[in-house]
Amino acid sequence: MKSPAAYLVTAFIAAFGVMVLIPVWFALNAVELEHGDHHGGGEMVPVEEFESKVREQMKKYKLSDGSVRPPPGDVYILAEQFEFTPGTIRLTSGEHYRLVFLSSDVVHGASLIQEKSLNTVVMPEMSSAMSIEPIRQGQILLLCNEYCGDGHDQMKGKIIVEARREGMPKHKHEVEEHHEEEKGGDHRDDKEDHHHDEGTKEHGH
Repeated sequence: MKSPAAYLVTAFIAAFGVMVLIPVWFALNAVELEHGDHHGGGEMVPVEEFESKVREQMKKYKLSDGSVRPPPGDVYILAEQFEFTPGTIRLTSGEHYRLVFLSSDVVHGASLIQEKSLNTVVMPEMSSAMSIEPIRQGQILLLCNEYCGDGHDQMKGKIIVEARREGMPKHKHEVEEHHEEEKGGDHRDDKEDHHHDEGTKEHGH
């Protein structure tokens, strides 16, 4: 009969295997994986270092309504009981992003909900990522899909997929410069929030 320690080791190995090999369903007509560049996790990152990246991201790209509009590339999302930070993320249709998650406390899950879901396990001090290309304007719900305590049902965020704005540069460094110019001056109404999966417009490739 196995000892308690043996059971713990077996459970840890199983959990790690699930995290790395967790099934991924394409969010059809909403997001698609970026040429197979998807992984469940594995990179050890100190929580303080990750929190610093999230704060820097918020400082550079936060809008007047509290959402963030980061440029294409890495988007850092901190999971903690019982919220995601940032809670609302604006992405541009047709651009490539890597959503990088980390937990500051317990094991969480991250699920992008539209017609189908895209999921990953979010662990303390171990990053997990989804490489996506949003191709349809509208709203994608971000939910925690791993029970994490009494407030688990309230742990949610959202991704608003926007059309490319007039004059928006196409290269990453130009996008960052563009964000700096408009920082603090975005007072547009949150018109995209009323869009749902059924009514979003598909962009072809």
